Amino acid sequence: MLILRAPRSTVYAALLLGVATLAGCIGTHLSPETPKGVELQGVWRLNRAASDDPQKLIDKLKAEALKRIRRAMNAPPPMDQSGQQSGRRRGSGGPGGSGGSGASGGPVGNAGVTDQPSQDELQAQMAPGGDPLRNSPTMHELRTILQRSDYLTIRQAPDQVRFDYGTTVRSYTPGAHSVVSSENGVADQSAGWSGKQFVVNVKPQLGPQVFEQYELAPDGKQLIVTTRIGPFELSRVTLKRVYDATGAAVPNSRPSTD
Repeated sequence: MLILRAPRSTVYAALLLGVATLAGCIGTHLSPETPKGVELQGVWRLNRAASDDPQKLIDKLKAEALKRIRRAMNAPPPMDQSGQQSGRRRGSGGPGGSGGSGASGGPVGNAGVTDQPSQDELQAQMAPGGDPLRNSPTMHELRTILQRSDYLTIRQAPDQVRFDYGTTVRSYTPGAHSVVSSENGVADQSAGWSGKQFVVNVKPQLGPQVFEQYELAPDGKQLIVTTRIGPFELSRVTLKRVYDATGAAVPNSRPSTD
């Protein structure tokens, strides 16, 4: 929906400044110590019947995006420097951009400097077959999670917890925090134990926060993974996925680090 217009040099300078800021502000809020008796290790298979229906979340996001598109279509163009209404509307928020300041307002671009889509582009998003979530950062994060394999292998050690979905592998050091790369720049990542839950928290400079929480059901036979995305250009969404313990081998197709 939104086409980024910010100069690369501007974005690059902002990212460099962000790296320094993040490095100075990251704090450790998660414990490196494994709780006594908590064993996430094993092979788990997604139980779709016990998990949230992702289509309901997608429908909710789509409805919100359409409302924002209609609002953007009806908004008058802002004044230019000469005090005249500009023919091109400059963005400060919206459902299809790659950046934003929260769940309120209209389309927003990555660096806060971007052209809003034209009326024709907005109408195309609303037309039958159009996808108002095509460029939504929130939907992108949700889609990444939904594309993971139904199988999850967890390998747990005092100094590392490893999540292997067969196609992607993600490893974390409990209690560690770092600045990592993200789709639109850099992010503050922390991982570790919060009580009996293993938590991964990623806060990008430009994009929705992704908070993942892994915990065992009281009987230890199920793994419950709760993911919260946002809020960013759209409202926060929460997805709960339930996995059953299984001894099956995990299909593996060239895993890549996620």
